Amino acid sequence: MRIPDTDGNLTIAQVCGLLSVSEATVKNWIRLGKLETNPDGETFDKAYMEKISGEIKSGKDGRLKSRRNKKSVSGKALYKDYIKNENNREIVEKILGSHEQITEDELRVILACFAIRLYRQSGGGTVSENALFQNREISDCNVFNDLIADLLGNIDMTGFDPTNIRSALEYQIRFVPSEDTLGFVYISLRDLGNRKQTGAYYTPANAVNTLIGNLKECIDIGNKTICDPCCGSGNFLIGLVGGGASVNNLYGRDTDEISICIARINMFLLDNSIGKKRLYSQFVCGNTLSNAFSQKFSVVLGNPPWGYNFGKEEITYLTANYITAKSKGTESYDLFVEKGLSMLEENGYLAYVLPEAILSVASHKKARELMVKNTAFKFVCRLGNAFSGVWCPAVILGLQTGHKGQTKHCGVEWGDKKFIIKENREIDASLFSFNMNDEEYDCLRAIGSVKNAGYLAGNAEFALGIVTGNNKKYIKDTKSEGTEIVLKGSDVYRYAIKDTNNHIRFTPENFQQTAPAGIYRAKEKLLYRFISELPVFAYDDKQTLSLNSCNILIPQIKGMDIKYVLAILNSRAAAYFISKKYNSVKLLRSHIESLPIPAVSAEKQSEIIKKADRIMNSNESIIDLYEELDDEIMNIYSLSERQKETVRTALAGKNLFFDCL
Repeated sequence: MRIPDTDGNLTIAQVCGLLSVSEATVKNWIRLGKLETNPDGETFDKAYMEKISGEIKSGKDGRLKSRRNKKSVSGKALYKDYIKNENNREIVEKILGSHEQITEDELRVILACFAIRLYRQSGGGTVSENALFQNREISDCNVFNDLIADLLGNIDMTGFDPTNIRSALEYQIRFVPSEDTLGFVYISLRDLGNRKQTGAYYTPANAVNTLIGNLKECIDIGNKTICDPCCGSGNFLIGLVGGGASVNNLYGRDTDEISICIARINMFLLDNSIGKKRLYSQFVCGNTLSNAFSQKFSVVLGNPPWGYNFGKEEITYLTANYITAKSKGTESYDLFVEKGLSMLEENGYLAYVLPEAILSVASHKKARELMVKNTAFKFVCRLGNAFSGVWCPAVILGLQTGHKGQTKHCGVEWGDKKFIIKENREIDASLFSFNMNDEEYDCLRAIGSVKNAGYLAGNAEFALGIVTGNNKKYIKDTKSEGTEIVLKGSDVYRYAIKDTNNHIRFTPENFQQTAPAGIYRAKEKLLYRFISELPVFAYDDKQTLSLNSCNILIPQIKGMDIKYVLAILNSRAAAYFISKKYNSVKLLRSHIESLPIPAVSAEKQSEIIKKADRIMNSNESIIDLYEELDDEIMNIYSLSERQKETVRTALAGKNLFFDCL
């Protein structure tokens, strides 16, 4: 990012842009002494910040190392999952290993040389690679010559010095019709920081093939017009041709000029009868969000950008033209969902690779509302962490316009499960849950519709554990005067708290964030793991402190004892409801608040509490006691024997977190 000319100082907003972090992060770094301000406490020395930025980008400064969104880290990366051909993988790996830096001009020349070799192998015609360095016609095909010239841009090859890349130019890349070989070279060699600034994560071959395979089960793509609105170098377009689509019916647009040059070459390699006019009118460099194709399409597909950094002018335009845009925190893939739907003809198909968060996270609700209002769900496939080096589970979502939220006949692949939804479901834009077959969905609905239930929403105190800002500084492994036990999430088990040697001196004024002291010192409270495959709650009446991986709940539902609520929250019924509905390893307050807690008599509560106390205090087999209590709680939810078995089967093999030794 270019720093605006100033008087030598930067504002917090300018620093946020320079480092690609939030204002909250900058303020926290100031408080922790990781960033120094000028004496006014509000501005930063420009030279100092440029030095910090450079060190972060080079990896010398590790303050962004633990962040999932490492937008400011630069380097080169090999995307092995993008293609399958071992020879081409090895060539690019060797180039990466032997070159510390490759300029854009050098990269363009490498791509041009490789494109010429691929053209020769594809049987396109006679070529002369030496002509590239002599500014002469490369082949007997004018269209191909123009494509190479566009890729090279303004490079004067007669004056170009190939010394730095001479070894790279000697490699014999292989033509694989089903793979985006040139795109693989490009994305592996170009700057990693720039790729992440634009939100571009190129799609692995398996994900491309899975999306196209699902699409072909719904529609004959052979004679359909298909557009990838953010096509990159064209790996989806290549996959479509391999699947039977005609190059003449394909369209693509992307903001990256080199990517579009490669996409045109790729399409020409697959069908060298296509004319220049069609290549340049159907595969265009531009921003789909502001300048899309004028025609409607049978299919819009692809992998839209995730987390693109929009500028102020872009945000102004987007908020005026898109329902899914926000003045702050606009997410690029939400916009592409909205745009993609508007580009479709009646009964057209939208098929995207998207972060799994679009199914459930509140910030994407507007996009879900558009889906429910305008489409039927045709296929959903969970890919998991499909992108190398990126911890962000992905899904493939297939929609058809002209229907309102229909789910019947939707094909689902979720982990090792594959099924068709046989009965239409009432789908709510607040959350999409596709990780259940019909029987599992009926069981979830039975738990969620239990009669005479209470809810913790509005009837509880929730609190975050202590956020120290620096655990190494404040957490000690031995007790000293003035310190006390502090619990982490890993110390909490169902109905039990593990002995720990972690100690802390409770000085709230020194910590980044704390709850009111009265919450930690409550006479009774429940502690729960924030990160866990299943809900895990323990009872505390010793006023124990906890860190933010161990959060706090104080139930206040009238007529319900805290230990009765504990038993319900630790039950398989609750675990099934929360895990199936939200499919998240994070246990959020909203998840807990949505669970219906059956209202039962004081006598029944007393029975439940006695069994919970036995689990907490007994030397008997905890599992046997839990199974007895768990079956009783499923009876309270009025589950049939078949539904009980559905719950048990769904949670089989999951860690129930009983063994805290």
